[in-house]
Amino acid sequence: MNRTPLRQLAGPLGLVLAALLCWFAAGAIADRMVQQELAAALGAQRQVTSSIVDNMAEVIASDLALSRAMPSTMAELGAVQDALVAARQYRPDDGKSDAGRRAQLTGVPALAAINRFLHDAQGFSGLDAIWLINANGLCVASSNATSAHPYIGRDMHTRPYFLNTRLGAFTEAYGVGRQTGDPGIFIAAPVYNEGLLVGAVAARMSLSRFRHWVAHPGSFVTDQNGVVIMANDNQLEGHTLPNAPVLTMNPVERVNTYLRDRFPPFEIRSLSADMREQEPWVPSAAAAQLFDMPKHPTPALYESRDGLNSGLSAHLVDPIATWPELRSSHRRDRLLVFLTLVGTVTLTWVITVSWRRELRHHRATRDLAQQLQAANALLAAEARHDALTGALSRRYFLDLLRHEIDRARASGTPLCMAIADLDHFKQINDCYGHAAGDRALEHFVDTCRAELRGSDAVGRLGGEEFGIVLPSTRLAEGIDVMERLRRRFKGSQPAKLPEDIELAVSIGITEYAADDLPERLISRADMALYAAKSAGRDRTEAHAPGDSPPPARTSANASWQA
Repeated sequence: MNRTPLRQLAGPLGLVLAALLCWFAAGAIADRMVQQELAAALGAQRQVTSSIVDNMAEVIASDLALSRAMPSTMAELGAVQDALVAARQYRPDDGKSDAGRRAQLTGVPALAAINRFLHDAQGFSGLDAIWLINANGLCVASSNATSAHPYIGRDMHTRPYFLNTRLGAFTEAYGVGRQTGDPGIFIAAPVYNEGLLVGAVAARMSLSRFRHWVAHPGSFVTDQNGVVIMANDNQLEGHTLPNAPVLTMNPVERVNTYLRDRFPPFEIRSLSADMREQEPWVPSAAAAQLFDMPKHPTPALYESRDGLNSGLSAHLVDPIATWPELRSSHRRDRLLVFLTLVGTVTLTWVITVSWRRELRHHRATRDLAQQLQAANALLAAEARHDALTGALSRRYFLDLLRHEIDRARASGTPLCMAIADLDHFKQINDCYGHAAGDRALEHFVDTCRAELRGSDAVGRLGGEEFGIVLPSTRLAEGIDVMERLRRRFKGSQPAKLPEDIELAVSIGITEYAADDLPERLISRADMALYAAKSAGRDRTEAHAPGDSPPPARTSANASWQA
């Protein structure tokens, strides 16, 4: 048998087989290398993306919290309650036209005065419009009474925000104005008179005021029904998320809320299946984190935050900045490893290129880490809550106090401010450990949340000292509230604290007086607290604006430690 042709054939086949083995081995090594880069890039960018979405959620919650104050305050005013009681006989089904009812309502002197009041309130509140709806669903007064298209006389009993408020609930939801077509946030607060629901105070804020919510590319905000109401790319506004609740609403409900019946779908989908076919080097866990959206040529991370006390949700589609480089690196690495396995001549060159790539990757990772550190520092500086207790931070509490003082000065409503200090707190720390002290602080804030109103605020001023703001509250009422709080705190013993710990708190309270500055209000509350401490602790002392001050605090007892 002539073996010469076999030998001649074995040489080329061996070279081809060796080249194939080197190629497959180079592919496996390149996959491993780029997977590490992808994991590092995804981890760093995920932290940045989460920080941005968290900041969006905090800004939205903060802006809406400030906007709720005016309708809630106006619902407590006697003039508003009296106006709605006086207008309770007017109905939208009386057979008259809107113009006829408007002429009738504007001729009522009491309602004319309320119209002027609402117009003035709109001017300094930052709201676009404020109006009153009686219990029958008829608008009886509005801030735009003198405009070309006032709300007075209109039938509003089918408005979604009024339907919820009619059941006694505070309502805050997105909607589109039926006359103006302008999208906005509608706020409605129920108004009671002698325990009976007599109507609602409604207000609207245009979304144009809140464009800063979506300042970051790829960000958007959805309402409680899954409709995109605001986006950095405004062409996405009006689209719906997959399986959005708006798709299950009947056409009448959709038209009442959005003035439209059809909503294009928001095309964002997981790339997990596509990656297995197009980029098999991407691990399944990493592929599950990647999403695709129109106008985004590269895969992106997707983050959302729900529960902003208004049904709104913050979203961000953040393209992977390093994706083109990762794909290029994968192809390059495979070729370089292949050349390394084929011949030792190219080994030095491959090592050099890999070293340069690693150096570039290190520099990119370091720069991304610095950006993350700067973003975290910015978020930490803007933190609004104390990490231990969940109470407001000292800075945010003082900002809120200034806002409440400005509001009390502008509206003429009362305001109380208290400072509470846990008694014998140092003994708790010394005898039971700082963990027990932390639980005592948490228990005090939990007690405040249970006893105080939603409009009241608690902030940690430092250590075991807390500040409490009571809007729309007289001094006598504030003293009663603080006494209930003190007794409840003393009388409750949480399971997470030792049974022999005796909890008590001293409280000093004062009331805002005309032209008071925040520093003066805090000083009076502090002096009242000192009086409570000096009188034996576990008590509430008040310092009215006109009272003579008690003896000043000395450095020996300024810490309130027993």
